[in-house]
Amino acid sequence: MLRHLGGVGVFILAALDSSVLPTLGGVDAVTILLAARHPELWPYYAICSTAGSLSGASLAYRLSGLGVLHRRIKGAVFDRVTAFLKRFGSLALSLAALLPPPFPTSAFVLSAGATRYRFVAFVLSFGMGRACRFALLAYLASVFGRRSVARAWSAHTLLLLAAIGIALVCVGWLSWLAFRKSEPHTPFGL
Repeated sequence: MLRHLGGVGVFILAALDSSVLPTLGGVDAVTILLAARHPELWPYYAICSTAGSLSGASLAYRLSGLGVLHRRIKGAVFDRVTAFLKRFGSLALSLAALLPPPFPTSAFVLSAGATRYRFVAFVLSFGMGRACRFALLAYLASVFGRRSVARAWSAHTLLLLAAIGIALVCVGWLSWLAFRKSEPHTPFGL
């Protein structure tokens, strides 16, 4: 129903998907469909999807910070996501925003709000991940058509992106270790 509204419809769907009503790939599907039908408007649809998703995620972030939504996540999952978020920060949020469903992006959004992660850092990192995701989807749909992109945006892509994400995390971790070892140590913490 919302695809007939074009960019406004994908904005509304993306806002709902990132806030309280997960659509399990509905935003991706509508963005692909619209960009394939109107290839010259792919940047517009990518921007609408990104803006809607960022609006909905910001609302969920704020509600979770008030203690309203973070109870939707089970205790052990919440603890693991929060620990991962504290350890990797913006990188974790960007990767969570980039990965397609069924990755639990809402767990990262709600954990960021509940732990009072800096809002500006949240918006920048989450927005960057979503912008990359929707720009890639819309562009590929405008070039190759919706069937090719929908087939490529499957579990294989999820595995590939997860492998790239793990590689980036490993590189970041090794860089951090190298930087930490290069810092001068003073005896007895002086």
